[in-house]
Amino acid sequence: MTKFWLFDFDNTVARLEPEVDWAGGRLQLEPFLRSVGAPADIFERIPRGNLPLYDAYRKLLVADGIGPDENRNLRSASAMIEKIEMAGVDRAQPLEGALDLLAALKHLDASIAIVTSNSSRTIHRWFELNPLDPPDSITAIVGRDSMLALKPAPDMIVRALEELSARPDEAAFVGDSEADLLAARAAHLRFYGIAHDDQSRDRLLRAGADEIFSSPRALALHLNVLSPRA
Repeated sequence: MTKFWLFDFDNTVARLEPEVDWAGGRLQLEPFLRSVGAPADIFERIPRGNLPLYDAYRKLLVADGIGPDENRNLRSASAMIEKIEMAGVDRAQPLEGALDLLAALKHLDASIAIVTSNSSRTIHRWFELNPLDPPDSITAIVGRDSMLALKPAPDMIVRALEELSARPDEAAFVGDSEADLLAARAAHLRFYGIAHDDQSRDRLLRAGADEIFSSPRALALHLNVLSPRA
């Protein structure tokens, strides 16, 4: 049994995406980044989305050297995205079997981390509303507010492994996207895909995933783990 488990959050543990006004968030994030000097071509290259725009801006800052002002601007951009996440997190429902899978792994003495492009505060809030048994089942949460590169870069996975005191060959990563798969590969972790529809499954298959499940419950059945409350 794998001893260390890393999970993506959105569309892997919970359905946050449909509860968040991402388009409205872009209307706030883009003017702010323009006002602090983000180059115009970044908006042409990334005409939609908040997280890709944020991460592209972060990469530019890293390449040029992040000073105090730039660090403050990056944290402000992350906080803007966090605000719209927090507006929807209370409505986000768990995926089928997600809480049971996490609880089952914990009862088997596994250590669990959440590795996500969302804010860690958003994740803490969700688990307050959807508590696990035992409550301390999640050992570490590495989110966007770590200021690390977002997936598909492996940086956040590497940080989570450090916090778990785990080696890559002792750990597995569970996620729903090509970025999750690529990050897991770059960090040399085994990958389990969660695909709630055919489109998601096809994307993971094209990216090279070979262990894909329709829900966390399906993964739990594959692993032959059962939570006492399941």
